[in-house]
Amino acid sequence: MTVMFGGIEVQVGDRVQTLAEGHKATVRYVGSVEGANPPEGWVGVEWDAEGRGKHDGEAKGTRYFTCPAGRGSFVRPDAVLAPPVSFQEALVAKYASVEAASADTSMPFRAPGGGKQAINVEFVGNDREVRRMARTGELEVVTLLALGIARAEKDAGWIRANASAVASLELDDNLLRDWEAVADIAGQLPALSVLSLSGNRLAPLTSAPSPSLSSAFPALRQLVLNATGATFAHIELLKGALPALEDLHMASNRIATLDTRPETDVGAPIEGWPSLKSIDLSDNLLTRWEGDIDRLGGAFPGLQRLVLNGNGVSSVAVAAPG
Repeated sequence: MTVMFGGIEVQVGDRVQTLAEGHKATVRYVGSVEGANPPEGWVGVEWDAEGRGKHDGEAKGTRYFTCPAGRGSFVRPDAVLAPPVSFQEALVAKYASVEAASADTSMPFRAPGGGKQAINVEFVGNDREVRRMARTGELEVVTLLALGIARAEKDAGWIRANASAVASLELDDNLLRDWEAVADIAGQLPALSVLSLSGNRLAPLTSAPSPSLSSAFPALRQLVLNATGATFAHIELLKGALPALEDLHMASNRIATLDTRPETDVGAPIEGWPSLKSIDLSDNLLTRWEGDIDRLGGAFPGLQRLVLNGNGVSSVAVAAPG
């Protein structure tokens, strides 16, 4: 059964949030619910927040999906959920809409001639909105936080045509469902060197990246994945798509080991990432230096900076030189 919402088909794995309070969830089921009124058009969700739901995916003796107890609910999307937003819509609303045009703000642009010095340009008068729209293609720093962004664009090729100069992009606390959704945006930003996705619960890769994902981040040097649930098992598959990455942030992800296959092959560290120079693992659950954290030097031969604040590491053993 198909359930449409905001002109888009709702699919299992989609990220959604409520209209009123912005509570986030992952879609686990789409279809009919026996005994409900009406029985069709329901979406089963697993809430991010423990205790917000009413069950574990089972209702009146029928199991529709599986999630931790107290995190499952069935909702009518048109009554409870906020319509999904595209990157295109969010960018226009913030930087090129009528509302943005009337705001008393300035926008950072690259100086004419391609120089390194940024300048602030503030438009005034009745043509402000038109001129802002014309200059979105020169924006280098874009910040779109907690706006319900779930997909790339409404019009194919819009990002490449209107935002190709973006070098730094913050998309924290949005609703991107997986790395393919991220690649749909980043793959149209050839200058992208800094990307923050903190707070997005991206489904982990389960196989090698697709060709579109593998080619989406050729110039990316800094990636921020704080509070995303990402682990080294996820990064092991993703690293092939990040050939230039130097700075990786993975704080607050409840990482307890650096093993890439902790359930089937304990002791399997990430390997072969010579470009990486800095990694932030603050506020995780790491406790072992010897046999775990100390392997990072071999995995990242260029590593210069390691942040472990907020972990449970009680001692650090450093091997003697020679």
